[in-house]
Amino acid sequence: MWFSISAVAGRLITALGEERSMNTKEVRSMVDMIRDAGNKELVIVSLFLLPLLLGAWSIFLNSLGFLDQHDGWRLLIICFLLALYVVGLIYMKKADTQEDKLKRARYHIETRLKKRGGHRASFDAIRNEVNETYSDEFLRKLIDVNPEIFGTCTIKKGNKPGITLVTSESEYTQPAAPPDCR
Repeated sequence: MWFSISAVAGRLITALGEERSMNTKEVRSMVDMIRDAGNKELVIVSLFLLPLLLGAWSIFLNSLGFLDQHDGWRLLIICFLLALYVVGLIYMKKADTQEDKLKRARYHIETRLKKRGGHRASFDAIRNEVNETYSDEFLRKLIDVNPEIFGTCTIKKGNKPGITLVTSESEYTQPAAPPDCR
């Protein structure tokens, strides 16, 4: 997870440095990473990002001519923006509902299964390659909520529980995989 968050932070810094606008997919990816991140990871990334963000705001506030007479106001505004940043992160983490987590998991797991051959994976593989915090219970709930997309299966190697993509016959010329994935 740490690598993913640092990659997102790198994209943000690159976008700020190049003065280009970020597309919606990149912004959603960043928001998802922040929501999925642990508290320690957020603190570490914030230690790197905050000086850049506060520096950018400081440059912007210095460019405003009417604040030249009021040095105290600049500091007050910067402190307010810092507090707003912290409150925003806390809100983003606390306001994340189970439904939102399931939606993100659906997107990430579906993408992983489509990229890999076979269109199925064990729960352990999903934890290793997608998100280590997904429990077996969470993955079963994901399958129950999205029966038109996912199904359960048993992976032959190790007789492990797994998840598979449910394919319609019109999507492929071969019939869909049997439920036991053997």
